[in-house]
Amino acid sequence: MKTAMNSAELILLPSLAAHRGPHGGLVMTQKYMNGAAAFARRWPGPVTSLVTLSSTPSSDMDHVEVTPGAFETELEVRPVGLDALAARIANAAVVLAFLSPFEAPTAALCKRLGVPIVFTSEYTPRTERQIVDADTRNPVLRLRRKLWIEQAERIRRRMLRDCAGLQCNGTPTYDIYKDLSPRSLLFFDNRVPQAGLVSDAVFGAKLDRLRAGKPLRLVFGGRLIAMKGVLQLPKVAAELRRRNVPFTMDIYGSGDLEKKLATGIAARGLAGPVTLHGPLDFESGWLPTLREASDLFVCCHVQGDPSSTYSEVMSCGVPIIGYDNEALLGAIAQSGGGWATPLQDPGALADRIAILDKDRSDLVLAAKAARHFGRSHMFEPTMDRRAAHLIEASRLASQGTGPLRPAHDTRGAANAAETSAASVQAARRVRRG
Repeated sequence: MKTAMNSAELILLPSLAAHRGPHGGLVMTQKYMNGAAAFARRWPGPVTSLVTLSSTPSSDMDHVEVTPGAFETELEVRPVGLDALAARIANAAVVLAFLSPFEAPTAALCKRLGVPIVFTSEYTPRTERQIVDADTRNPVLRLRRKLWIEQAERIRRRMLRDCAGLQCNGTPTYDIYKDLSPRSLLFFDNRVPQAGLVSDAVFGAKLDRLRAGKPLRLVFGGRLIAMKGVLQLPKVAAELRRRNVPFTMDIYGSGDLEKKLATGIAARGLAGPVTLHGPLDFESGWLPTLREASDLFVCCHVQGDPSSTYSEVMSCGVPIIGYDNEALLGAIAQSGGGWATPLQDPGALADRIAILDKDRSDLVLAAKAARHFGRSHMFEPTMDRRAAHLIEASRLASQGTGPLRPAHDTRGAANAAETSAASVQAARRVRRG
């Protein structure tokens, strides 16, 4: 264990665990390492992630083995025990941790040491309960987990009393927690760099194709797991076929429901219009697919996970239609780039797609609004806002280091609302079926 001596150090405590790779390094997701590196490029000092170890890999699809000196930021095994952790973080300028009841001892430790701690949040209690419903079949276990969620929420709210700031990914937790922290920031997670925004030429061709009435190119991408509602996709496709809507549906990803999903597609005789692919490389495969070969993202998430998918898909000029979980509702209200239909109702979702197919003007309008929203929340400006917020909350603020932002910084949301007159009109209504 090394002892931090640099009072300008930013310490990151990710919720995602690492595991040992074949070469002895720590395996994390590429997405996480890109975010940590982005902080390092904006932070006036060292940036170090302290990660817990797991014996098994996560279900994420972008694992990368991290060896010393291979990235712009350091990765260390998190010290075990509060005394060891105290020695490691005592001189940090600020600690960034996930708002979890498991970090309550860390929050108390930071208060005792006088080290500012900022939390990130994603899931509301409502979303957590929905995830339990999606993942847990045993009714007794389901009840126990929901009771634990209630207890965890009380702990989280106590933790927010003494924190230096809060960064909320998506509107759901921002709406319920923003007034509990001295400075709260709303952001929309997004891995797409500014150079990845769909170009005017490609976007224009997409809109021309929509206006010409070509068959809709529906798409889904992500982990093929219960909380993402992927088994609903063949049901939506079957409902569209019943309504004589011409379409194709391409599904990209992997996960424990992959075989069941393939079976559902085959059982409904959908092998023609619906194609199940494996996962794509994010930058060389997934983003070009969205930009060049996708008209509408079908999102059957049965819970309010504020997935980076929302802003990433929109940055490629693709609007979203999906179930009315709280995260999608928030993203649509901010952007005007989509529609929400009732949870667990594939027929209602198909009805809305059928309406869009017959009148493409609303689809074109939403695509424009989605692109504008995506442009405002690309990777670089999002990380700029988050880093500036951390500096304001840190010990560096009293030293006058870096640009500071006001508390409750909602400019990310405000930027998304500065659309053309048509996009503003779209943004003012949450598009329900």
